[in-house]
Amino acid sequence: MTIMSLTCLRKLQQILGSPALCWMTIFFVGTHLVSAEALSKNEELDFFESRIRPILIERCYSCHSVHAEKLKGGLHLDSSEGILRGGEHGPILVPKAPEKSRLIEALHWDDDETRMPPKKKLESAQIDDFVKWVALGAPLPPSKAIQSATTNANAKGVNHWAFQAPKMNPPPVVKRPAWVNTPVDAFILHRLEAEGLTPSPVAEKRTLIRRAFYDLTGLPPRPEEVDDFVRDTRPQAYAQMIEKLLASPNYGERWGRHWLDVARYADTKGYVYTDREEARFVHSHVYRDWVVQSFNRDLPYDQFLIQQLAADQLETLHSTEDEPIPPLAGLGFLTLGRRFLGVTPDIIDDRIDVVMRGMQGLTVACARCHDHKFDPIPTQDYYSLYGVFNSSSETMRRLVQTNAPNPLHADFEAGLKQRQQKLAESYEKRKSEMIDRLRSRVRDYWMALPEVDKLPPDDHYEIRTVDDLNPTVVRQWQQYLFQNSKSFHPIFAPWHVLSRIPARDFATKGRPAFESLKAGEGAGLNPIIKTALEQKFPTNLNELAQVYGDIFQKLYQEVAAAPEPDRTAGLRPEKRPWADALFATNSPARVPIGSLADTEWFFDEGGRVEFGKLQAEVERWINQSTNSPSFAVILEDRQEIKNPRVFKRGNPANPSEEVPRQFLQIIEGADRQPFRRGSGRLEMAQAIASPLNPLTARVMVNRVWLHHFGRGLVSTPSDFGTRCDPPTHPELLDYLAVRFMQEGWSIKKLHRLIMLSNVYRQSSTAMEPAMARTRDGENTLYWRMNSSRVHLEPLRDSILQVSGALDLRLGGRPAALFDNDYSTRRALYGYVDRQFLPGTFRVFDFPNPDLSNPQRGHTTVPQQALFLMNNAFLADNARKLLSRPEILQAKSEASRIEALYRLVYQRAPEAREAKAMHAFFKATAQIPPESTAQLEPSVWSYGYGKFETNTSRLSGFVPLPHFAGQAWQGGQKWPDATLGWVQLTAEGGHAGDDQAHAAVRRWTSPINGLVHISGRVEHSTKEGDGVRAWIISNRLGVLGHWTLHNSKEEVKLPDVSVMRGDTIDFVVDRRDGLNHDEFLWSPKIKHSAAVGDERDWSAKADFSGPPAPQPIPLTAWENFAQSLLLANEFVFID
Repeated sequence: MTIMSLTCLRKLQQILGSPALCWMTIFFVGTHLVSAEALSKNEELDFFESRIRPILIERCYSCHSVHAEKLKGGLHLDSSEGILRGGEHGPILVPKAPEKSRLIEALHWDDDETRMPPKKKLESAQIDDFVKWVALGAPLPPSKAIQSATTNANAKGVNHWAFQAPKMNPPPVVKRPAWVNTPVDAFILHRLEAEGLTPSPVAEKRTLIRRAFYDLTGLPPRPEEVDDFVRDTRPQAYAQMIEKLLASPNYGERWGRHWLDVARYADTKGYVYTDREEARFVHSHVYRDWVVQSFNRDLPYDQFLIQQLAADQLETLHSTEDEPIPPLAGLGFLTLGRRFLGVTPDIIDDRIDVVMRGMQGLTVACARCHDHKFDPIPTQDYYSLYGVFNSSSETMRRLVQTNAPNPLHADFEAGLKQRQQKLAESYEKRKSEMIDRLRSRVRDYWMALPEVDKLPPDDHYEIRTVDDLNPTVVRQWQQYLFQNSKSFHPIFAPWHVLSRIPARDFATKGRPAFESLKAGEGAGLNPIIKTALEQKFPTNLNELAQVYGDIFQKLYQEVAAAPEPDRTAGLRPEKRPWADALFATNSPARVPIGSLADTEWFFDEGGRVEFGKLQAEVERWINQSTNSPSFAVILEDRQEIKNPRVFKRGNPANPSEEVPRQFLQIIEGADRQPFRRGSGRLEMAQAIASPLNPLTARVMVNRVWLHHFGRGLVSTPSDFGTRCDPPTHPELLDYLAVRFMQEGWSIKKLHRLIMLSNVYRQSSTAMEPAMARTRDGENTLYWRMNSSRVHLEPLRDSILQVSGALDLRLGGRPAALFDNDYSTRRALYGYVDRQFLPGTFRVFDFPNPDLSNPQRGHTTVPQQALFLMNNAFLADNARKLLSRPEILQAKSEASRIEALYRLVYQRAPEAREAKAMHAFFKATAQIPPESTAQLEPSVWSYGYGKFETNTSRLSGFVPLPHFAGQAWQGGQKWPDATLGWVQLTAEGGHAGDDQAHAAVRRWTSPINGLVHISGRVEHSTKEGDGVRAWIISNRLGVLGHWTLHNSKEEVKLPDVSVMRGDTIDFVVDRRDGLNHDEFLWSPKIKHSAAVGDERDWSAKADFSGPPAPQPIPLTAWENFAQSLLLANEFVFID
């Protein structure tokens, strides 16, 4: 059953099917199908370089490369040929078919014999990357070797055109100067004339106004605006229309959306641990609104970039009357990316990528593990930028500062203060306890130093108790020793010298090296370490670490027993430096100064969970309050600034040489200077926004050209590196870039220059000359305008506008776009859930918000047609369209048809169209109305209750009231203020806060007979004390009972008798405490019947929300109105 009446649709297609009436090619009668996830060739290779190759290097090369001591399975993974050829057992992958690829099977550990890597399974996200890579066709670089780059990257590509300063090329002389309206025309016409081609005629005025409206505002013109423009014969009419559109607040919404694609904007963080973290960003919409405000104000593009990178370091931080959203909000460009479960190197990599792709058109992130394979970007340059962001810390900042009390904010402020104070107290308490613990175990941390490279990365997630050794602290000691190695240190000089000796040589070369140290600078050695080593010299690095550890441990015990306040006051002078290393503010045996986000990995699992929950309470309070002032998550410089170290093969656990924080050498030149001001973010921003930077202006003018013409002068808008095709019109690109900078980096002036040209005003439907088709079939020379289709947001906005429902208020919090109770605001203000992006977004080519996206795809897939035909949004707006006064006031069928055409297409119907419509209404008058089908109720229901031990029955089953899209729970927020943590999902759920709120998945039998119940119930965490689970029949009582803690049980209950209407409840509650009571349990029920009469039910496959209301079939007029919204004329701009 569809919303759109199939009978009416068939009749409409019959009437419109004649060649004379083919004006209305319904949108979904499509062309070829392409993948909605299609990437360019360069993007596919970048995906391999950034996501796949680092894992191959780190986890696979030791057994499957030319450098392996013994090649395993005849498989080489260090060359394209080796990967494609496979090993002794044949190919390991089937391009574009991950489900058939042995590689993917091995990574999933489906078979103990073939699982890879054999010792430790890859993270789920890493396996997902391999699946995506194979689905893309397993793209590989063309060169044979895909090993780490060994050539000097800076020697490659230095003469590439994009790294040379743009030139102010004068507009060329042309044979038809009368056709030149702006300098843009001269550059384009010069190339056309050289190829023997001529430009197309100017498009008709109705086409021009639609093109300009959509390009600048993303909305169609109103019928009266089209009429006025068509009638206006003044030469300046077109230019005045452009000025009007540039001054419209809707301009910032349209062009802000283009930038938000580049900025990978979303309202949520991606996958997070929902038991401890708020999934939504705090006031992400403030960044979106700042972007809109910036475009509307025509904020100079260089300032636009600087404010997004370093607004915290500018003098003007607060709002003004002209700028109600302050520059600090622009830092959302950096902070609103995917959170990667708090893994700092991945978060910084994402920030480097969005800055470099978005602002410089360079794939610098490809140099994370090795020198860039194609561009002159060495790994050292990547880590120079890494150090900039690693020297910056996230913090939440109130954007509007005022001393005047606001009664509306009183309750909010009180609640916020209470939650922030609770978090601060918890943090300080645990921090103090942690510092005492780190000092008391100083010997253990020293003993771990020789094996530091074997420890997991700092933010590799694992559950650590308070008594476990913390790799983050071991590395802090390592960094402390590294920093002190730059000059002679009286305590650590022996460690610095001896730790450099290879392990195999330590026994023979260690003592001579120590004697040499004493002979050279021995007078400066601390007597404690000097004496200790003279009394018993170590034979290896572990023994040396024990010497240091014993000295520190003895000192700690001595100081710990001393009275407060200054325990170190009575120490002898030779012990003072040791005490400083253990007790000073920069000691590695303490939690450093910084925000919670900076220091969370210094704490055990219990502390991290506690902090996360308390921080989530702060964020939820801000997000849910309608009276809160605006906040933003920004970056600010850390108190302690350190130069970064290069991670070998991109592994944070394997740091190598230190590099200064500075900008790219290919841009700044060989005489570049390290950043000197704090983290260097402002200096980096100024280097990017400098007129001397050859990339910045080129990249932006190319983006603007792209959005006006459908393709850029450079076809890869975020990759200007050596792999990109050269510009189709390099002189024009340079001219636009230089003029853009000369005119104050004004984007609106750039629009005028382009849109007032005759190139832009060409027709897209002119007859295609044979010569043009032969010489320039893809129209890279712009002998005509490119036809274009609207994207998701303009399509939705246009439907709402023609129906009269569009709400044009600016700014504010996001809202759902396609729910039953959908928002009528512009699609720009839709809620973008990074993890659970609605399917409608993806179907209509909305970009992946995990990545910076310079250009949207254009696909035609069946799902688009199904949405437009069947979604309630279209039907509802078709009805609203018919309720507009212009339609209701029509006196006849003919005038009603004309009014519909004018509202939807901004024109009157042609005679043949009107004739076809009259025939349609005459034919459908004889068709009886369709009835609404009735859906069969679901056998599953979701609620909570209590298991009564005295009766072995469930009491008080209460349905859970809210479906959140992926889960049934107590309310929109989880945990709910009333019902707490109780939740049910397709795969399991979470027990409630107490035993009266057990999670209950209920199956109501639709049959009489015997059923087989199977599945696995699992509690999969060490934390907490586990859960209890039951299967209960309302007629037979308890069928099974299990108690689980970090364990699982297979459930097999054969031949359970049921009668129609019986209920079987799958019940889970907590044990003694509320802590990590999540569980996995998706039971299956199979009817034990004769062959051919079997039925089965799956809790996972059948999981769903409340039944959608049954659609009311459309009337003939409503079908007609909806069909107008489906036509090519509506969804194509021209």
